[in-house]
Amino acid sequence: MISPYKLAFSNDGRTPSGAHQQGVALMIVILVFALVTILSVGMYNRQSLFIQQAGNIAAQTQAYEFALTAEKVARAILKEDWDKDKKDGFFDDLELISASLAYPFENALLEAQFDDVQGRLNLNDLVNLDGSPNTLMIDRFKRLFTRLNLDTAKLEVIIDWLDEDQNQYSFDGAEDGDYLGLSPPFRTSKQSFFHGSELRLMFGLELDDYRELSKFVVALPRGFGHTNVNTAPAEVLQALIANLTDQEAEQLIEARDSEAWKTIADFKAEPTLDGKTIDETHIGVNALFYELAIKVTFAERTARLKSLIYRAQSDGAMSILRRDQGQKYLITKENLSLVGGSGASGASGAGGSSGSAGTP
Repeated sequence: MISPYKLAFSNDGRTPSGAHQQGVALMIVILVFALVTILSVGMYNRQSLFIQQAGNIAAQTQAYEFALTAEKVARAILKEDWDKDKKDGFFDDLELISASLAYPFENALLEAQFDDVQGRLNLNDLVNLDGSPNTLMIDRFKRLFTRLNLDTAKLEVIIDWLDEDQNQYSFDGAEDGDYLGLSPPFRTSKQSFFHGSELRLMFGLELDDYRELSKFVVALPRGFGHTNVNTAPAEVLQALIANLTDQEAEQLIEARDSEAWKTIADFKAEPTLDGKTIDETHIGVNALFYELAIKVTFAERTARLKSLIYRAQSDGAMSILRRDQGQKYLITKENLSLVGGSGASGASGAGGSSGSAGTP
């Protein structure tokens, strides 16, 4: 009987037979094929992912380019408005900012709205250009805080954030020593607010009070952010004018809805203001600064842009002071859809325009 051991080897008992060699070769081929298949599938999946990522980036970039183009159109609208007001007088009412507009493009939808941020009180004007507290604006902010019933908002804390010294404005103020005890610790700014959201850093200010206060204040360059009485809400009008009741504030709003005030003299001549003392400092009937909110939906991607635009009264020149892509819920006003038309004139027809920016 032949041993199975000898069948697997040649006569000398050491060299593998041809059948065994073929089996080993087949196993190697199968292993190589399996490895190539795994690598191919992996490369295909990674390539598909790269293509999808590239497509997403391309769509997001194109959506953002739509937003930048809308910003240019908005600047053209403001310039057109300035040209009109150069003839009729520089004043800004609610017409330009009363609604948002929607403009459909191929595979894209553009939504945009203007906001006149100068219908609010300028935080940076709480301190004068020389660094001293601005008593007039302090009184106005006190009236605003009282009107809004803010429990945790401390005006003294805001003033200490702005001024350059380390001396508390009053007992309720807060300087570096208070902030360095927080986690994480930080120091006071000792300079103008760049954005109103910096109020979230204020010592002791609760979120609900911040949200309420942020509707009525803004951070603009010191000395340029006068309050536009043509766009100010009732709460701000009551902050500007001492002892102005809720009913009187509503009467003023009804009067300006009928006809905007072209000058401060027109504003002061309102019968509702008879007998009231009004300091014209930091008050105007026009706007230097506009906030433009844009939302673009393109290829299932959304680009958001909020731009702060400065428009000079001297020549109507535009400057973009800041851009913000991180905010949601930008479009908050009634929407006016545009089906046809293009350019500044088409968009202007949706929102309207009857005022312009000017210097304080």
